Amino acid sequence: MNPRYLWLADALQLLVFFVVGPALAIAIAYAAWRRKSQRFNSERFGMVCATSGVAGALMLVCAQRINADVREAEYFLQLACMLLSGLLFGVFMGCGGALLFVPKPNA
Repeated sequence: MNPRYLWLADALQLLVFFVVGPALAIAIAYAAWRRKSQRFNSERFGMVCATSGVAGALMLVCAQRINADVREAEYFLQLACMLLSGLLFGVFMGCGGALLFVPKPNA
């Protein structure tokens, strides 16, 4: 990657972590609050919350451990891991918020 375009990768990372991820979380929690999805119950929201949180953390650690230079091809893999972890953290936050709004099944 040309170092002249490095600001674009940084802007994309900031956009995913501070705009797209929280917007995704708000959309998931709002859909759960309005009960748009009849197939999702609190158990499924909990499973998706835990899975996406662990996967996001693993992707973030993977992106940190790659430690690629901007001139190497592995930099794109590192950028992809970082962006995917931002989206997974958005799903994690949204499903965690949905756990607060979805009623528990009657036992």
